[in-house]
Amino acid sequence: MSFELHQRKRIEDELRNAARRQLRRASEALKHNDARTIGTSVHDARRSVKKARAVIKTLRDAGARVPRKARRRLRKASRELSGLRDSGAIVDTFNSLRKRHPKGLPEHTYGILRHALVEARKKREECARRDGALEYVMNQLDKARADAKRWKAPAIDVRVLVEVVTLSYERSRRAMKRARQTPLPATLHGWRKELKTLWYQLRLVKPLTPGVAPLVAGLKRLEIELGEDHNLVVLVATLRACSELKALIGEVHQIDALAARMRQRLRPRAFAMGARLHRRTPRDFASWLRRLAEPGAAKKTAAA
Repeated sequence: MSFELHQRKRIEDELRNAARRQLRRASEALKHNDARTIGTSVHDARRSVKKARAVIKTLRDAGARVPRKARRRLRKASRELSGLRDSGAIVDTFNSLRKRHPKGLPEHTYGILRHALVEARKKREECARRDGALEYVMNQLDKARADAKRWKAPAIDVRVLVEVVTLSYERSRRAMKRARQTPLPATLHGWRKELKTLWYQLRLVKPLTPGVAPLVAGLKRLEIELGEDHNLVVLVATLRACSELKALIGEVHQIDALAARMRQRLRPRAFAMGARLHRRTPRDFASWLRRLAEPGAAKKTAAA
């Protein structure tokens, strides 16, 4: 089943079920892995946990009571999965940097640095297996899923959903302004998190608000741009933390400089895209979304 709402009645139940479904998928993804598939399993589980947390944020902003214990469990699970996912994703990021700047370092040096990243990934995965980290995450997810049956939520209609999504839009807009004023990795990553919540929520309400699909697609493209920026930051931090690369500190600094050049090209593009996607004021955005949610809007959109 797709990550979307399809009913205008009992939306609170559909949201609760969506959260439970994503938590089940995350747990199942981690149960079926071996040394060759752990990266894929972690990626799939992390994606499902993010969806579940976006649903929970939607419920809470609509007035639902989600126990702090459940939210804490998901934060811990997400943190563990993020560390594992980053250790794998940065190898791909390194490959992209190497392809973009083939003459930035000697080929042999590139090979040494990549080998260090691959070994760091292997160590992280072996440590996770040895310490039972994946079993711990599965346990947290299963407990949160069981607790979800008891989450208390008021009646939620489309009008309330519009208010909730508008609030996320406003948060993303403010985070974009902060990132533009102070373009540090932390503020950019903060914007990305708010943007991703908005993207997930718009995906949820897409069947109820026909015409929102272009915005959903645009937010996804922007999230990818900001994700590349984040991965470049993590790449440099990981190389600096590799003890076996202390003798190559000058080469690591060169990778830092190359990554900075790539980020300098990414960021203006991301801000320009973000300005277009956030061009409406929150009030205008809410009005636009309400019009899309009106009965008969689907026929009007199709006719247009």
